[in-house]
Amino acid sequence: MKQVIRVVVMKYIILFVLTAGFFATTILAQEAGSTAKIDGYHEFNYGQVAEDAEQWTQAIRVMQPALRSEVRGDVTVKFQASGMPHANALCWHQAESLDRWGEDSNLIPGGIVLDANGNGTFVFPADEFPHGPVNVRIYAHNGNDKKDIFELQLFNLGGVKWNEGIPATDPPATKGMRLIYADDFDGPNSISNDGRDAKYNAHKPGGGDFSGWQFSNVLGDGKPFDQKDTWLRIAARKDDESPNGRSGIIASVNRDFEGVWAKAPCYMECRFTAQSAIGTWPAFWTLALGDEGTDELDIIEAYGGKGTGNPNHGGYSIVSHFWEQKNADGTDKKAFSTRVPIMELGGKSYWSSTFHTYGVYIGLEETVYYFDDIEVLRHPSGTVSIHYPHFFMVNYAIGGISGWPIDLERYSNGTDMWVDFVRVYAEQPVIEGYTPNLGPIPRIKTAAVGLNFSVKDEASTQLSPNQAAGAAGVAQGNWNNLVGPSGQMTQGMDDKGNTVDGLTVKWSVPSEEHAWRSKLGRDWGFEHANLKLQSGYIQLGGELSVADVPYKKYDVHVYLAADDNQGSGSVTISSPDGGVVANKTYYYWKRWLDGIFVESDATSLDEVKPSNCVVFRGITAKQFKIEWTGNLKQGWTGVSGIQIVAQP
Repeated sequence: MKQVIRVVVMKYIILFVLTAGFFATTILAQEAGSTAKIDGYHEFNYGQVAEDAEQWTQAIRVMQPALRSEVRGDVTVKFQASGMPHANALCWHQAESLDRWGEDSNLIPGGIVLDANGNGTFVFPADEFPHGPVNVRIYAHNGNDKKDIFELQLFNLGGVKWNEGIPATDPPATKGMRLIYADDFDGPNSISNDGRDAKYNAHKPGGGDFSGWQFSNVLGDGKPFDQKDTWLRIAARKDDESPNGRSGIIASVNRDFEGVWAKAPCYMECRFTAQSAIGTWPAFWTLALGDEGTDELDIIEAYGGKGTGNPNHGGYSIVSHFWEQKNADGTDKKAFSTRVPIMELGGKSYWSSTFHTYGVYIGLEETVYYFDDIEVLRHPSGTVSIHYPHFFMVNYAIGGISGWPIDLERYSNGTDMWVDFVRVYAEQPVIEGYTPNLGPIPRIKTAAVGLNFSVKDEASTQLSPNQAAGAAGVAQGNWNNLVGPSGQMTQGMDDKGNTVDGLTVKWSVPSEEHAWRSKLGRDWGFEHANLKLQSGYIQLGGELSVADVPYKKYDVHVYLAADDNQGSGSVTISSPDGGVVANKTYYYWKRWLDGIFVESDATSLDEVKPSNCVVFRGITAKQFKIEWTGNLKQGWTGVSGIQIVAQP
């Protein structure tokens, strides 16, 4: 349980190089040892190749066509490679036989001879190549000690439709599972800044966006997300609108961690391509959030860019992290990792040359990673992965916490990632409405009954049984959702989900004409389950009566909410029978308090300080009534929830 979710980021260092023979047999993971840390993060080395790095330079510039433009037919490409007399041009060509991979096509078999100024021209016959996103790679060299490669991203409006969209067959690793989620990105995007009311969240849930060019809100006009034919484009740009750069991430759960989850045994895969340039860092990864820690499965982390001080990565990296988890002997649980020699597998094409599918099987015993359905890593499943569901993220980070430099000047400070599809399989779906246990800590140690005012047909105001909400020290799950402005509950649950025999709860507003008082409130800085507790409330005034309280001695916590305006009000408790519950009134001043519950014990309006809850303590009456007035001063306020907490 975490009050503030850990900022989990992808970070690790690869300490070994795999040979082709390693893949001839069943692949077992190796554990990496300790690594140096910089500013609290492990170095992002991941198998950097320093050999011959100094030979790579940035000599090539493309004048025609426009970078990342739409093309068709015969496309004249004009470029300059200063100091380079020779060049070649290549593009991945679709398969024309039973070979499903396709092949790298040399566009000018005899090579391109450049003039004295390094100028060259060639024709790219777009209609002969795959429809959609293509990468024309221009390679130049001086025949001695300098070389360069330029990746010209284009969108082919013509061409041959090949390997587009979700395949008709299921991946081999999904035997015995069923498809629980798929997105072909062949319709309008459904992405919002917090993921609510949309398929995807434009930020990492729980915070911790890690890109140097920040993951942007949805700005529209393809910034940073665009949908084209059957692909999602994540467009990274640095321009007048975003002088520090912007890029994008999509997450399958929203700010409240509601959305697409999959529990073991399960399988997730994503097909995409992106540009390899200095600073590009595309990734597909998952998180499982458990009480004892977090499992992060980096299905692919690809690092772009060549030259001294750049990754010069010959493949891509896979890492399984077990954050904040210990072995039986108390030592930190180490990650499993590998560097995939992508140019030795399948069609022998790079991650930026063409589309590839990256997948992971999360089993009850083993976790297995796949590249185009080829197994590339296997290791024992993490404890959290076995017991808790995963959600997925796809992102196009540009620099950031990786520490790798960013230099996209020759690409006009722009680069694209193209996502073809995502599929998620599982033997059994996660329970509807699942969210991880991210409630406040510490949780309640006795027993409690929670009553949450909810708005009809507004799921954002209803707490799921596993969601812990309430002030620190008394946070509980299994809240009872009281829907609408008035009603009666004759069978309630306690914090452990047990039925409370005899408990009766009635709530109401002054009359039916005041039904509008059951309404949505603002967030006031709260997150996760406490945000739901704050989201629905009864404004201005109302009352709630409880009969047959199951505890001999208890406290009553009253949580307060409002719309956009701060304001003051009062809450009164009374009882018609004996026991300790002397009629008492507390006053409060609802203000912004950064999503933290602050109690008021003011007994007059003149004494109030900023607050958002009141607590009546030491009550022994078997029944009581709560009444409130939410408009004593300034804006209109009200009550969002009431909690009956047993004393030890």
